[in-house]
Amino acid sequence: MSAKKTVFARSSLLALAALLPSAPLLAQDDSLPMPPVFLKAMEPMVERAAASDKVVLTRHSGTFGGRKLSYDAIVTESPVANAKGQTAAVVVTYAYVARGSAGARRPVLFFFNGGPGASSSPLHMNAFGPRRIVGKGDTARLENNPHSLLDVADLVFIDPPGTGASMPVKGADASSLFSVSGDAAAVADVVQRWRQANGRTDAPFALVGESYGTARALAMLDAEGKAKLPLPDGVALFSLSLGDNDGPVISDVSLLPTLAAVAWYHQAVDRKGKSVEQHFAEARAFAENDYARALIAGASLLEGERAKVAARMSELIGLPAAGLEKDGLQLDRQAFMLGLLSAKGLRTGQLDGRATRATAESNMHPPFDDPSMTLGAETGHLIADYIGKDLGYALPSAYRTLNLGINFKWDWGRGEVYRTVRFAPFLSKALAEKPGMKLMTVGGYYDITTPVAAGQFALDHAGIGPDRRTSKTYAAGHSVFEDEGELARFAADMRDWAGKLGQ
Repeated sequence: MSAKKTVFARSSLLALAALLPSAPLLAQDDSLPMPPVFLKAMEPMVERAAASDKVVLTRHSGTFGGRKLSYDAIVTESPVANAKGQTAAVVVTYAYVARGSAGARRPVLFFFNGGPGASSSPLHMNAFGPRRIVGKGDTARLENNPHSLLDVADLVFIDPPGTGASMPVKGADASSLFSVSGDAAAVADVVQRWRQANGRTDAPFALVGESYGTARALAMLDAEGKAKLPLPDGVALFSLSLGDNDGPVISDVSLLPTLAAVAWYHQAVDRKGKSVEQHFAEARAFAENDYARALIAGASLLEGERAKVAARMSELIGLPAAGLEKDGLQLDRQAFMLGLLSAKGLRTGQLDGRATRATAESNMHPPFDDPSMTLGAETGHLIADYIGKDLGYALPSAYRTLNLGINFKWDWGRGEVYRTVRFAPFLSKALAEKPGMKLMTVGGYYDITTPVAAGQFALDHAGIGPDRRTSKTYAAGHSVFEDEGELARFAADMRDWAGKLGQ
């Protein structure tokens, strides 16, 4: 990578479904090189010899949110069944429970990342767990995490089937677990069994997902409803990936404000003294009014009006008006990322639009040409050491931070693909059954992969308006917690939200 790449290029591959919505990665140009870690992420899963239900408990202490407390770390193995009701895999959870706390009414937050095929390690080891990986490469190390939410809630990090240490059982058919419905049902079952086993059925609880994990959280609401399981008291959705944004007009309308924020960051537009928040809001107001009307009009739009809209787009997102007009005012992520800084010989990232790399060096197989992407392999040994030494859990096989094998064969249901599935209606139905459920949404201004406005549109379209949710946007990319400047704000907002669960 070029030395010109910004310091923000640390995002793990958490949103592969959003990056590659319609075709498998291997179907693209096979002449381009693959990073070695890609091949590792494609390795077959190491099956467990047999199902197991081991529980390992260790004792610790730390300071979180300015409060010193003692806590238990509980690693739990939970066998889960396939669609035929046969035990097919073992799901591993990593829980942190405060000792001497308020007892059964203390909230419990259940975390998972996305992919599909990503373990919970980013949220666990980079965001809200009691220990956090800081630094990169040879300087990467584990430190106590003052941003952990353990002062206000107990935390349970879940590695879905096929990720982390949650592997299929030898001889069993685990294929149904690698689907929207099968994965959701298994994880929902694990959540309820953990609550029962740890005496927390009277405690408020919440589901917390990132990227595809937001889709999983809402699919879990559907699974809980079908299985007559308790619905959560809250749902927190980071970098919303809920579908319902692939149609004409809305895909461009929801993307334009994010591209405007990226152009603002790189000073590719005249900022006119405005903050990124102000520039984003101005771009969104334009996108949802004049721009939307122009897109709807299409060929019937008067030539002079088209030129006027293109000129305004250029002022907001930094691309030449002539090119925008030629393209029918429609947006293309790749064209934007390659074109915004082309005069400097640079391209931007997609997971984080602030990251850059020399265009001439962007010769990796897509989507690995994204300068804001890594696969998290550089700290994999720290995660394994932490689980084995600090938590006392003997990993049955190498810890899988990412499993692209199950990602490529993921079953979206009824022959659908990622962008055609609608997840927000699951939440709408759950809110009708449990109106007091608290909703938190989080996004990054510079996340081109899952634009802030796209996720909010999916909720609005399902009848879940701004009055039904707490929405926060940060000056960050796809993984808000990877931005050191925003993590403290993010943690404070989550701490405030979690403290109100069950009220």
